[in-house]
Amino acid sequence: MFKIKFKKTIGMGIVAAACLMSGLPASAASTNVSDGKPNDYTIKSFHYVTVDGKDMNSQTKVNNKSNKNIKVTMVLPKQNNKGDLLAYGFTSKVTLEAFIEKDKQRLQNKFTPMASGPCCTDFYEYKNKGGQYIYWRDGFKNLPSSWNDRISSLSTASPSSSYSMTLWEHTSSQGYGKGVLFRHSDWYGKTANMASDWDNKASAIEIK
Repeated sequence: MFKIKFKKTIGMGIVAAACLMSGLPASAASTNVSDGKPNDYTIKSFHYVTVDGKDMNSQTKVNNKSNKNIKVTMVLPKQNNKGDLLAYGFTSKVTLEAFIEKDKQRLQNKFTPMASGPCCTDFYEYKNKGGQYIYWRDGFKNLPSSWNDRISSLSTASPSSSYSMTLWEHTSSQGYGKGVLFRHSDWYGKTANMASDWDNKASAIEIK
């Protein structure tokens, strides 16, 4: 169930926020960073560093063999010299889940849970955290009709609160489709803007 809150922001008037404290799932598609600005994390295109944990030394190799089979993309807030965001690709949810379990153990000692802190991921209707927003704590959720195909930017929860968030292109009843995943230890404190492949395209979200 939703709780609706209203927040006043400078120069923006009233911004509506809905908070759901149950759940969301994970997956990925193709996306690149824009205009060479060092802090502009606009998701346009990916340079896959690994696919299913195997190093990809050649962009051509990824494009020719693996790219079309990648179901979930974990985006890193780093770029190559062409402006593509570095990413880990996964050809199934099974290989993603195996990676996450190992990665959670690796990060366990790195982030100490705090007594209080940012617990939720925020999803905005415009780029750079503009307009109305909704926020969720954890789990999978098909977006309600009022937010289907509406998300343009996001800001993740603290890595001490949860591990990652994923945007799915379809609802669970439609088979999820591809997804794009953001690890909170990489993205906390940064804003990810969606370009054409993902702008106003998400139908479901997952935080875990």
